[in-house]
Amino acid sequence: MMIRAYYNEDYSPLDQLVQQEMVLQIFPSCKTRIQGRTLLVDFKIKDPDYRQDYCIQVQYESQRIHKVFVLKPAITPSVAIHMYPDARLCLYYPPDISPFRKLWIARDLIPRTALWVCHYEQWLINGNVWKGEEAPGHAQLLQRLNYQ
Repeated sequence: MMIRAYYNEDYSPLDQLVQQEMVLQIFPSCKTRIQGRTLLVDFKIKDPDYRQDYCIQVQYESQRIHKVFVLKPAITPSVAIHMYPDARLCLYYPPDISPFRKLWIARDLIPRTALWVCHYEQWLINGNVWKGEEAPGHAQLLQRLNYQ
Protein backbone atom coordinates (compact mmCIF):
# COMPACT_ATOMS: atom_id res chain seq x y z
CA MET A 1 0.00 0.00 0.00
CA MET A 2 1.37 3.39 -1.00
CA ILE A 3 0.85 6.32 1.33
CA ARG A 4 0.20 9.48 -0.62
CA ALA A 5 1.97 12.65 0.41
CA TYR A 6 -0.36 15.35 1.52
CA TYR A 7 0.00 18.71 -0.09
CA ASN A 8 -2.49 20.80 -1.95
CA GLU A 9 -2.67 19.46 -5.51
CA ASP A 10 -5.58 21.72 -6.37
CA TYR A 11 -5.54 25.39 -7.32
CA SER A 12 -3.71 27.55 -4.79
CA PRO A 13 -2.88 31.24 -5.32
CA LEU A 14 -0.03 30.87 -2.82
CA ASP A 15 1.45 27.93 -4.78
CA GLN A 16 1.25 29.97 -7.98
CA LEU A 17 2.99 32.92 -6.34
CA VAL A 18 5.80 30.67 -5.07
CA GLN A 19 6.12 29.06 -8.52
CA GLN A 20 6.17 32.49 -10.20
CA GLU A 21 8.82 33.88 -7.84
CA MET A 22 11.01 30.80 -8.28
CA VAL A 23 10.80 31.09 -12.08
CA LEU A 24 11.79 34.77 -11.94
CA GLN A 25 14.69 34.03 -9.57
CA ILE A 26 16.13 31.21 -11.68
CA PHE A 27 15.11 32.41 -15.17
CA PRO A 28 14.76 36.21 -15.00
CA SER A 29 14.20 36.47 -18.76
CA CYS A 30 10.90 34.57 -18.50
CA LYS A 31 7.70 36.60 -18.77
CA THR A 32 5.07 35.62 -16.22
CA ARG A 33 1.48 36.64 -15.64
CA ILE A 34 -1.62 35.26 -14.01
CA GLN A 35 -4.71 34.94 -16.16
CA GLY A 36 -7.74 33.81 -14.16
CA ARG A 37 -6.58 30.73 -12.25
CA THR A 38 -3.63 30.00 -14.56
CA LEU A 39 -0.03 31.12 -14.21
CA LEU A 40 1.44 31.66 -17.68
CA VAL A 41 5.19 31.49 -18.16
CA ASP A 42 6.56 32.47 -21.58
CA PHE A 43 10.18 31.99 -22.59
CA LYS A 44 12.44 31.33 -25.57
CA ILE A 45 14.90 28.54 -26.12
CA LYS A 46 17.76 29.56 -28.41
CA ASP A 47 20.86 27.73 -29.47
CA PRO A 48 23.18 28.57 -32.36
CA ASP A 49 22.99 24.94 -33.49
CA TYR A 50 19.19 24.89 -33.60
CA ARG A 51 17.37 25.59 -36.83
CA GLN A 52 15.23 28.22 -35.14
CA ASP A 53 14.27 29.76 -31.81
CA TYR A 54 11.47 28.13 -29.83
CA CYS A 55 8.79 30.19 -28.08
CA ILE A 56 7.41 28.16 -25.19
CA GLN A 57 4.49 28.65 -22.82
CA VAL A 58 3.87 26.86 -19.54
CA GLN A 59 0.27 26.99 -18.34
CA TYR A 60 0.19 26.15 -14.65
CA GLU A 61 -2.97 25.98 -12.58
CA SER A 62 -1.91 23.41 -10.01
CA GLN A 63 0.26 20.36 -9.40
CA ARG A 64 -2.28 18.28 -11.30
CA ILE A 65 -3.14 20.79 -14.01
CA HIS A 66 -0.15 22.08 -15.98
CA LYS A 67 0.65 22.07 -19.67
CA VAL A 68 3.62 23.07 -21.80
CA PHE A 69 3.25 24.19 -25.43
CA VAL A 70 5.61 25.22 -28.22
CA LEU A 71 4.00 28.41 -29.56
CA LYS A 72 6.55 28.93 -32.36
CA PRO A 73 7.53 27.30 -34.61
CA ALA A 74 4.34 25.49 -35.50
CA ILE A 75 4.91 21.77 -34.89
CA THR A 76 2.45 19.11 -35.96
CA PRO A 77 1.61 17.04 -32.86
CA SER A 78 2.67 13.41 -33.02
CA VAL A 79 3.16 10.56 -30.59
CA ALA A 80 6.53 9.98 -32.27
CA ILE A 81 7.86 13.29 -30.93
CA HIS A 82 6.14 13.06 -27.57
CA MET A 83 3.33 15.54 -28.21
CA TYR A 84 -0.29 15.03 -27.31
CA PRO A 85 -2.99 15.70 -29.95
CA ASP A 86 -3.73 19.10 -28.35
CA ALA A 87 -0.01 20.00 -28.93
CA ARG A 88 1.00 19.70 -25.25
CA LEU A 89 4.49 18.35 -24.76
CA CYS A 90 4.92 14.99 -23.07
CA LEU A 91 7.81 15.77 -20.74
CA TYR A 92 7.70 12.88 -18.29
CA TYR A 93 5.97 9.60 -17.53
CA PRO A 94 3.63 10.42 -14.60
CA PRO A 95 4.27 7.18 -12.66
CA ASP A 96 7.98 8.09 -12.64
CA ILE A 97 7.23 11.14 -10.48
CA SER A 98 7.04 10.16 -6.83
CA PRO A 99 3.78 11.07 -5.09
CA PHE A 100 6.01 12.62 -2.42
CA ARG A 101 7.62 15.04 -4.89
CA LYS A 102 6.33 18.41 -5.96
CA LEU A 103 6.83 19.51 -9.58
CA TRP A 104 8.41 22.93 -9.99
CA ILE A 105 8.14 25.00 -13.15
CA ALA A 106 11.69 26.35 -12.80
CA ARG A 107 13.41 23.18 -11.64
CA ASP A 108 11.43 20.57 -13.55
CA LEU A 109 9.23 21.80 -16.39
CA ILE A 110 11.55 24.39 -17.97
CA PRO A 111 14.65 22.11 -17.95
CA ARG A 112 12.59 19.18 -19.28
CA THR A 113 11.24 21.45 -22.03
CA ALA A 114 14.77 22.47 -23.02
CA LEU A 115 15.69 18.78 -23.19
CA TRP A 116 12.58 18.06 -25.29
CA VAL A 117 13.63 20.80 -27.76
CA CYS A 118 17.13 19.27 -27.96
CA HIS A 119 15.64 15.84 -28.72
CA TYR A 120 13.26 17.36 -31.27
CA GLU A 121 16.16 19.07 -33.07
CA GLN A 122 18.02 15.75 -33.14
CA TRP A 123 14.87 14.06 -34.46
CA LEU A 124 14.72 16.55 -37.34
CA ILE A 125 18.33 15.79 -38.28
CA ASN A 126 18.70 12.06 -37.72
CA GLY A 127 15.87 10.64 -39.77
CA ASN A 128 13.08 10.89 -37.22
CA VAL A 129 14.58 8.77 -34.46
CA TRP A 130 13.66 10.03 -30.96
CA LYS A 131 16.72 9.95 -28.69
CA GLY A 132 14.92 10.92 -25.49
CA GLU A 133 13.61 8.67 -22.75
CA GLU A 134 10.59 6.54 -23.54
CA ALA A 135 7.70 5.65 -21.29
CA PRO A 136 6.99 1.94 -20.91
CA GLY A 137 4.88 0.80 -23.84
CA HIS A 138 5.77 3.78 -26.07
CA ALA A 139 7.44 1.60 -28.72
CA GLN A 140 4.37 -0.64 -28.87
CA LEU A 141 2.12 2.40 -29.20
CA LEU A 142 4.20 3.68 -32.12
CA GLN A 143 4.03 0.26 -33.76
CA ARG A 144 0.26 0.11 -33.29
CA LEU A 145 -0.10 3.58 -34.84
CA ASN A 146 2.24 2.64 -37.71
CA TYR A 147 5.00 5.16 -36.97
CA GLN A 148 8.41 4.30 -38.37
